[in-house]
Amino acid sequence: MKKYLAITVFGLMILTSCDLGFSGTLGGGNIHRFNCTEEKLNFYLDNIEKHNLSLRIPKKWKKYDNWEQKGYNFLKGKIFYLREEDSNDDEMYYVSVIPPKENFNKNPGASVRAVFRMVDNKPRWLYLRDLWWFERREIEKKFEKKY
Repeated sequence: MKKYLAITVFGLMILTSCDLGFSGTLGGGNIHRFNCTEEKLNFYLDNIEKHNLSLRIPKKWKKYDNWEQKGYNFLKGKIFYLREEDSNDDEMYYVSVIPPKENFNKNPGASVRAVFRMVDNKPRWLYLRDLWWFERREIEKKFEKKY
């Protein structure tokens, strides 16, 4: 009986995390939908720092672009650097493209999954789901403003 209960609970977790609009294993922020194809969105996100040098990841932080080693390369995530003009706070965002859902929304989207920042003078990736709601809201605002 316990075996069937465990299988049922596990199955429900998979269904709700993948099919009902939740962000899956990493969690993530809001899904920002774009009026274009998934290929065009990927092309834009892959080339955005070429057109805006202020978004280019600094050399000192390149070594923290290690999502492939962490096993998240299946998400085909992208790393974006952000520095507010009026602040000395540097951040990087790990963003993944969300494919369009049939019979729901025909547009692809992007979702912030994690943020990289200095915490107590130590460099750290923080999953969006582990931040306070007001921190997540600020990250979402910055992402919408810049991208």
